[in-house]
Amino acid sequence: MSAIGWVDYSSAERERVSQVLSMLKEKGTLDELGIGQIRDAFADALFPGFSTIQTRAKYFVTLGYIFQDYRNLDVKSRANTDLPTFISEKEDELAAALVKNHSDDVPHGIIGKESLETGVARKPSSVYWNGLRQLGVVRKRLSFKEFSNLYQNIVNQGKHKHHDEDDDDKSSVASLLTQPPTYQKDWLKHVRIELSAEEAEYIKDKLRMSSDISDSVPAQIIKHDLLTQVVDLESELVDNNWRIQSLFQFLKTTSVSSKCKATLACALDFSLAMEGAHIRYNCLIAVHANNDDLLTECEHDFEKWLLEVKQQPELFHSSSPSLWFESAFINGKRIKPKTQLFVEKWVGLMRNNVPVPELDVCVGKRAKANKDARCMLNKGLSESQHWVGMRKLEYRWPTAALILADIKDGLDVNA
Repeated sequence: MSAIGWVDYSSAERERVSQVLSMLKEKGTLDELGIGQIRDAFADALFPGFSTIQTRAKYFVTLGYIFQDYRNLDVKSRANTDLPTFISEKEDELAAALVKNHSDDVPHGIIGKESLETGVARKPSSVYWNGLRQLGVVRKRLSFKEFSNLYQNIVNQGKHKHHDEDDDDKSSVASLLTQPPTYQKDWLKHVRIELSAEEAEYIKDKLRMSSDISDSVPAQIIKHDLLTQVVDLESELVDNNWRIQSLFQFLKTTSVSSKCKATLACALDFSLAMEGAHIRYNCLIAVHANNDDLLTECEHDFEKWLLEVKQQPELFHSSSPSLWFESAFINGKRIKPKTQLFVEKWVGLMRNNVPVPELDVCVGKRAKANKDARCMLNKGLSESQHWVGMRKLEYRWPTAALILADIKDGLDVNA
């Protein structure tokens, strides 16, 4: 049995480690070639505040309700109540209430519905915290723990004000958190996973008004009144569609900002370019596993991919990697040097139309250097070995699409 340990120096570091450990528990895609950093950077640029483990839009308002519940405690009870513990217990109650209030037909996306007896393991407050900051609901760039401590201190010092008072007063709760105007004291008794019209309007306004995410895909969809069209487009797609490409084909003819369109275009080009490297890697996997069926499938996929990229002659231009990196890595983030070198190497080989064995050498070396002993090519594989790694990338659009669909449904309640 093995264990992981670490020394933490702040709640921010503790929160980051917890998020990493949570993601390790998720069913994910093996990143054998080490391009996940670029994928995630594009996802952060296109869909800031969204993550693949988010489920429903409702959780963008419930934490605000819970903070208000804490403020509503009497002075003595509040002074003796630890806010993070209070929030954790309320989120357990939220899961139970949602299941109870949907007892006739429990919908997808209720966080913790499978663990009501033991308590919700991954709390909505952790899953949605970055999103709440990006949307401007939480108005401080603090970890959840740090923010909760600050909020608790201000409230219990008697300096808190109502949400409609001066937001610029640094001693006010309003300077920390934008309180959803839809709060009711008995909200937990009647809570449902669907948004009310007022809640949907609140989240919509946050997407539209937050300056930090103004050129993101969700913000641009909202700003240009494209919500209904985009949700309808999603509902018409079939399983084999490259969903974010279909979105781009629609958005590029609209008034969405040029920066948003350019970032989307670069993200799609990067995905298409690196799909070929992953196909070649799976050819190597198939040979290593003696899986002739997988090898035949991968070689066929590679031929199809070659035909696809030939329709975009500028895809492997010498300037393409720099353009991708500049588009993805914003706000001071930097790409890992070895990842950068691999992408540039792959693009150069494709541009020079080198033989396939040379491509395979490049990909094989990269996988072994990236994963070392953990590389699939260094392991004994069975003949039933299946595909490993990424294909076309969606950059969190499926999650964002679900959130936007919830907002649209909420807005349609009183329409």
